Amino acid sequence: MLKKFFYSLLFSSVLLLAADSAEENQTKIILNKLNMQDDKVYLIDFFASWCKSCKKELPLISKVHNAKLVEVIGINVDKKREDGEAFVKELELPFRVIYDEDKSFIEAFDPMGFPAMYYMKNGKILNVVFGAVDSVDKKIADDLKELQE
Repeated sequence: MLKKFFYSLLFSSVLLLAADSAEENQTKIILNKLNMQDDKVYLIDFFASWCKSCKKELPLISKVHNAKLVEVIGINVDKKREDGEAFVKELELPFRVIYDEDKSFIEAFDPMGFPAMYYMKNGKILNVVFGAVDSVDKKIADDLKELQE
């Protein structure tokens, strides 16, 4: 009986280590796809063409990106890439957009809704904002000031 318990404990430990290792690998893959420089703050913005708040916020986020307050990386979560591409083209987004066709970014970040913004530096999430924000450009500027303090 003790032998069975020991083996089940050992097996569980191996599974947990494998899960941690797989999660670490997934994190490395995501960070590699984001291609972020060290010691630089990024704004990762999740959006979709069907999201009315996203359509309202993205021009303001573009303004922040163009003012070089922060480098923005957009993550489009539309089911069909062509819908996302048309939306990006319609809004003339000036920042890099990753199309999350395999849902790996959704899985890694697990946003609670859309829009969703993540401030990141050195592979770490510094702050998160879920949902629509009035005057999102001012919110981003304020958040960046706080993060630099």
